[in-house]
Amino acid sequence: MFIIEVIPIAKGIGVDTLSYFTSKEVHIGAIVNIPLRKKITQGIVVSIKLVEDLKSEIKNADFSLRKLDIVKSNSFFSKEFIDMVRQTSDYYATHMGSVLDSLVPDYILKNIGKLKFEKQGDSKESEHKIESEHKTGFEDGVNRVVHEKYAVQGDDEERYGTWKSLIRQEFAKKCSIFFLFPTTEEAEYAFSILEKGVEGYAFILHSSLQKKFIDSWNDIIKEPHPVVIIATAGFLSFSRKDIKTIVIERENSKSYKIPRRPFLDIRYVAELLSERMGIRLFLADNFLRLETLWRQSQGEIASASPFKFRSLSTARDILVDMRKEIHHKETQGYESSKLDFKIFSDEVERLIFRTKEKSEHMIILTTRRGLSPSTVCGDCQNIVTCNNCSAPIIFHKTRDDEKGFFLCHYCGERRSSEEYCKACGSWKLQTLGIGIDLVEEVIKNKFPGISLFRIDSDTIHDDKSAHAIIQKYKTKPGSILLGTEMVLQYIHDKAENSVIISLDSLFSLPDFRMSDKIFSMILRMRTIAVRDFIVQTRKANEKVFEYGMKGNLSDFYRHTIEERKKFNYPPFFVLIKITLEGKKDDIVKEMEEIQTCLEPYEVNVFPAFTHTVKGNFVLHGLIRIEKEKWPNTILVKKIRNLSPSATIKVDPESLL
Repeated sequence: MFIIEVIPIAKGIGVDTLSYFTSKEVHIGAIVNIPLRKKITQGIVVSIKLVEDLKSEIKNADFSLRKLDIVKSNSFFSKEFIDMVRQTSDYYATHMGSVLDSLVPDYILKNIGKLKFEKQGDSKESEHKIESEHKTGFEDGVNRVVHEKYAVQGDDEERYGTWKSLIRQEFAKKCSIFFLFPTTEEAEYAFSILEKGVEGYAFILHSSLQKKFIDSWNDIIKEPHPVVIIATAGFLSFSRKDIKTIVIERENSKSYKIPRRPFLDIRYVAELLSERMGIRLFLADNFLRLETLWRQSQGEIASASPFKFRSLSTARDILVDMRKEIHHKETQGYESSKLDFKIFSDEVERLIFRTKEKSEHMIILTTRRGLSPSTVCGDCQNIVTCNNCSAPIIFHKTRDDEKGFFLCHYCGERRSSEEYCKACGSWKLQTLGIGIDLVEEVIKNKFPGISLFRIDSDTIHDDKSAHAIIQKYKTKPGSILLGTEMVLQYIHDKAENSVIISLDSLFSLPDFRMSDKIFSMILRMRTIAVRDFIVQTRKANEKVFEYGMKGNLSDFYRHTIEERKKFNYPPFFVLIKITLEGKKDDIVKEMEEIQTCLEPYEVNVFPAFTHTVKGNFVLHGLIRIEKEKWPNTILVKKIRNLSPSATIKVDPESLL
């Protein structure tokens, strides 16, 4: 008879492991069905002990052990993966079951019986093998493998050239390589490039494959030759002993952040897994995260190749100050003139005309959806907001609704635009800013007959439809591809011309990562263009434009890292954001209780950028803790014991 410890793959359990008894022989890493809260769920075996060795503990226990149900597989998960889960749960101040629930998707769990796996070898033998190949060191009193970490910063063509060379080297050493990508789209594109020359030994794994992933998974396990695996986050649990390198591509992508509890960062998870496995790790992108660049500057991460701190481009770079692009027009009934708000500068209009006449291609980026991203009262200057969540509403128009309507992009509330100001009763509501609907409308009016294609979340709902739009655009000379930030993940080819209509609305968002986002978008659009690249702005004096238009990565990094250091932001401090939502008086009281509970750690309290959600008030609490001091065992325990009504984000992407 055995007593086994199991990590339940579920959220909100409140403990890391549960104990059960069984007469069946099981292995560490096996997936089992366990009775939990009057239903059956799945869990992973992490400890096995004989009943005889635990008789006294069982006799004195204040709970009764339940019987284990059917074992579904033998050692499906590696010891290294389970160790990573344990360490990740400490970092994110959560429980292992929640981590597993995020990392192992249902489409894997439901098909466990159909998936092949490598049997885990003798742990002592594998540990001896690792120690013979790598140096070892001590960290927190635990003997861990010291592995190599490398950073690669360069253009796409250079990086993919590096990967092809790396694949050949790994194959020569009879080793496999695992490439991690943030989205299905980027994984598919990488596969189309990296499989060339290694056909039959390159495999792709992502959720959109549906049931087809089972065949790919099993083919990878059965293949005796080293393989290239290109995958998304849901397949980090895949185990093959000859994988000696993990590459995190598009390392600067925000898509690596899982947007649900416990809000894991897959980059952290993959790096931790590579440490536990004792294998090499590469972090790569056109422009790496500031946190990664800081670690590289401190010698924590090595440079895999000569580091590029300037992004080169063949395009002519033009920054247009729209404050100078003002036209005066006489307004009937008035002696004075009225300023005409321009959507396109003269430079952009000339470029659109040339694109059509010369049968070129152009990509236009705008950051906001709708016609206008803001609506204000002309008398009291009050911003029109959503009735449910207080977010600024966006003005839209459709063919069926020429008068237009207000739509909240945060909660989805839609209402008529024919209303008065709720603050002063004025009817002078004015729309401000530039949304994608407005840009599309102006292009169609000023350049009738031009081929215009559009990609944003209002018009595109899956990768297939986006690919169809891209294909039509590519095969139509003299056409324009118009999109929000969403379009960037689907662009893999150069275009003669690229334009950013406006980034100005982003400067109003008080977020410490906003300059990084703006800089990355400028770099991306700049590298796309072959002939002309234009950025329009009414904030031409912002330093980010000076760095971005020149592709000056080094000066942007130095400037921004100093700002981060000055205000105790990452990479110097770990931020922990605690969020409460509810009636204002209730959550203010609850936040005060949290502050008391977490003493002596200071919790700075502030309202959310969007103050209310569906009538509820939103309040944030922020803890700053030095990077070297996290995870802190005492604070982790305190946070784990907070009420489930508190949302905890460690290393949040935003403080809004």
